[in-house]
Amino acid sequence: MAMEREPLLSGDSTIDPGSEVVVRDFTAGKKSLADSVIGKSGSYHEDSRVESNVDSSGSDQLSTSLLSSAVLSYGRSSSGISDAETVIHIIKGNIGTGIIGLPFAFMYAGFAVGLASMAAVCVIAIWCMLMLVRASHRLCELHGKRNLDYASTAELGIALVFPDSRWPKISRRVVNTFLLMTQLGFTTVYFVFIAKNMQQVVAAMRVQLDYHALIGIFVIPLVAGVCIRDLKTTAIFSGIGNVLQVVSIVIIIVYLCTHMHWPGTRLYPKKATDMALFFGLAAFSVEGIGVVLPLENDMKKPWHFPPLLVCSMGFVSTLFLLVGSLGFVCFGDETQGSITLNLPGGASSAEHIPFIYVKLFYTFAIMSSYLVQFYVAIEIIEPFVLKRVQKSRHAITGYSVRAGLVIGAGKNAVGIHFVCARLECAVLCRK
Repeated sequence: MAMEREPLLSGDSTIDPGSEVVVRDFTAGKKSLADSVIGKSGSYHEDSRVESNVDSSGSDQLSTSLLSSAVLSYGRSSSGISDAETVIHIIKGNIGTGIIGLPFAFMYAGFAVGLASMAAVCVIAIWCMLMLVRASHRLCELHGKRNLDYASTAELGIALVFPDSRWPKISRRVVNTFLLMTQLGFTTVYFVFIAKNMQQVVAAMRVQLDYHALIGIFVIPLVAGVCIRDLKTTAIFSGIGNVLQVVSIVIIIVYLCTHMHWPGTRLYPKKATDMALFFGLAAFSVEGIGVVLPLENDMKKPWHFPPLLVCSMGFVSTLFLLVGSLGFVCFGDETQGSITLNLPGGASSAEHIPFIYVKLFYTFAIMSSYLVQFYVAIEIIEPFVLKRVQKSRHAITGYSVRAGLVIGAGKNAVGIHFVCARLECAVLCRK
């Protein structure tokens, strides 16, 4: 297959063996590290096309080998995703249920403190994403890898500090565990959001559907969606979802701007402990860090990723600040967990109909976000499962795992609803 040979390193792709460029950055003579981390298996990925050539003839040969393999490691096949598709996925991966919960977060922090704190959270999140990509690139260059996932990046990074210990392997397991918890947690929250919003929509249409029935209905299209195996195809749904989401957010912002109540707007938190709740909700809203490396690894031109990331996240951060601050100014201490639940919902009035469409549009947008967040989790789980079954059963097993994870997220959403209902009853009984 024809490969595009484009290095991340600036300048020509021709490497002069006598050049001392980058050698010092990679601390020449790391043969023991390469042997101890990569070992005799040679690669973290079965599809890696470049192996690290480390021999004992001296640091010059080692450095030349590392630099040459670094040039090759950034080739991508023409089947990767384009820059535009990458931007779509970054925006879709970061604008989910979190953004419409930000007014609720601002209710705890107050207008002034919330605005400053949310801006700081966004800057820190973007910086962390860039550091993650930069660390992955440096480790790819050092070990001659085509790409690295989260777990491999953590393992190789820890091995630089503890090369002869068990910590690299432990860090790999810890990273995979927390990624799975995060991404599958997001998918469960998406189910709760979809069911809650659609309850309001069908109620406005004079139709009664139970929360559990709505969960069951939406399991079917989501199972079909997660069976799409490549980001290039899901980019179509992400693109449609982005358009609908932007339209919904514009309608919400227009409504908030025309219903603001500046007098009496609280600028600071009621008590210091409320800031813990604010930062928890703010961190949840920046939910796209889990899709950063999978997207960068699947690009045709991964060296374009950092500037695309900064521009996309700048746009996302602006929306976060607008929706969070305006939502709190509009609804004050009456703000609900999702700003869509504060919007007018009756279909009896013509002026309320646009808000029914907002909830419908946002529901579809969250469904497309589900596909992007799910991609991260399935990249970890599916290879783990497939290597334990016969090759002839890979297809059916892969689809079964995907369907099982969606059904499991739906069951978790039902469980969350049941627990919340019990807690509400307990609180009412005490009163």
